[in-house]
Amino acid sequence: MAKIYQGKVSVFSNSNNQLVVKPDDSGKFDQANVAELYSTMLTLGKKHKMDVRVFKPETETAKCDTPLLMADRWGKPYIALLPERKAPGAVKVTVQKLA
Repeated sequence: MAKIYQGKVSVFSNSNNQLVVKPDDSGKFDQANVAELYSTMLTLGKKHKMDVRVFKPETETAKCDTPLLMADRWGKPYIALLPERKAPGAVKVTVQKLA
C-alpha cells in the first residue's frame, strides 16, 4: 500500500518525454502545496509539449481530482489523483463476531 511522501520534490523531464517528480532537498514543492505542484506540471507540460506522469485509478463512480504526493514501495515520490476523502472518523466500521 502506498504512503504519503514526506519530503521535498522538484519537477524533472525523463527520457520518455514525460514530466515526473523526483526527490530534491532544495525543491520548493511538498505535500502542503501539492495542488500548486500539479498545476505547475500541467502548465509546463503544455509549454514544452510533454506528457505529465500522474497516477489516476480507473473508477466510474468516484471523481478523481484531488492531487496527493505519494511514495511507492521503494520510497520514490509520484503524484496521484484520488477521490476526495471524508474527514477522519466519518466512516465507522462495525465488527461483528460470526463464530
